[in-house]
Amino acid sequence: MAAMMSLLLILSLPVSSNTPKGFWDAWGDSQAELSSYKVEVSRYGELRDGYSVLVYVTEDISGKTRIKVESDRIPESERVPVLKMNRVVKFKTGIYDYSLMTSVFSSLVPAAGQAPMQPLKISFSAQEWCGQVFQMFIPQDGYADFTQHSYFEAEGDRQIRLDLPSNALYEDNLPIWIRELHGEVMRSGEKREMQILPSMWHTRSRHTDPTFVNGWISKEDGGSLDVLGQAKPVWRWTWRVGNRTETYWVEQDVPRRIVKWVSSDGGRGELQKTVRLPYWRLNGNGDLHYRQELSIP
Repeated sequence: MAAMMSLLLILSLPVSSNTPKGFWDAWGDSQAELSSYKVEVSRYGELRDGYSVLVYVTEDISGKTRIKVESDRIPESERVPVLKMNRVVKFKTGIYDYSLMTSVFSSLVPAAGQAPMQPLKISFSAQEWCGQVFQMFIPQDGYADFTQHSYFEAEGDRQIRLDLPSNALYEDNLPIWIRELHGEVMRSGEKREMQILPSMWHTRSRHTDPTFVNGWISKEDGGSLDVLGQAKPVWRWTWRVGNRTETYWVEQDVPRRIVKWVSSDGGRGELQKTVRLPYWRLNGNGDLHYRQELSIP
C-alpha cells in the first residue's frame, strides 16, 4: 500500500510549462537514482579516504511547511514538486568516524519568489564521536531563515535571518543545478559573477555563520572522460566561493551524471556506479548485496 501511495503521489505531480518535455518520463518512475563515489575529504589539515552517495528522487513537499507530502491531508494547491538530492559522505578521522548528510529540495516550478531549480529547503547534519549538529536553511521571497541546533556550547541553538541577493546561488544546490535536468542553465564558455552561499559543510567545518560571498561560476567543454569504461563528452563546471575553487565534470548526454570533482583544498570524488532503485524498500538483510553493487562498504 505504501508503495502504491508513493507511485500515486509521483504520478499526480503537477506538470508546469517550465518542466521540459520528457522530464517526467525519466524522473516519474517512482525510483531514485543512486550514484556512489570514492572520495577524499580534507579535515583537520589532512586528506581522509571515504565514500559518498548522491541520491536523487522526485517528490512533493508542502509549500508552507517545506515537509514531504505523504497523505491527502495536504491540498493539491499547497504541494510543490521538487527534485530532492541527499548527499551522504562518510569518512574516518583517526579513531572516530564522520557522517555527513545534506538534503536539498530543488523546486521544479516557480515557488517562494524563486525560479525553478532553486532550493526551497536545505538541511544538513553532521555526526562524529564528540557530538552532532543539525542546520536548516529555508529561502523565502527576498529573505531566508537559518536554524541551527548544536551539541557544542559556543554554538547551541540559533536562528538567523538573511537577505537574499538578486543574483543568489547556493553551493549545496549546484550538484542538481549543473546537471541541467530541467534545461540548459548556462551556455558553454559562459561565466557569471554571483553571490554564492557556501555549502553548509564548508561553513560547519570552519565554525562560521552562513553568509553570501562574492564568487563566480563558469561552464566549459570538458572534452571526453572515461565514465565507467566508456568515453563520454563532459562539461567542466568551475565555481569560486571566496578563496576556494571547485571543479565538477558532468556528462553532456543523459543521464548527465556528475562524473568527478576536485577541490582547491585537495578533496576529490570519482564516480563508481549508478543504479536506479526504490531504495527505501531495500532495508532487509537480504538487500545488503546492493551495497556491493554500489561499491560502498
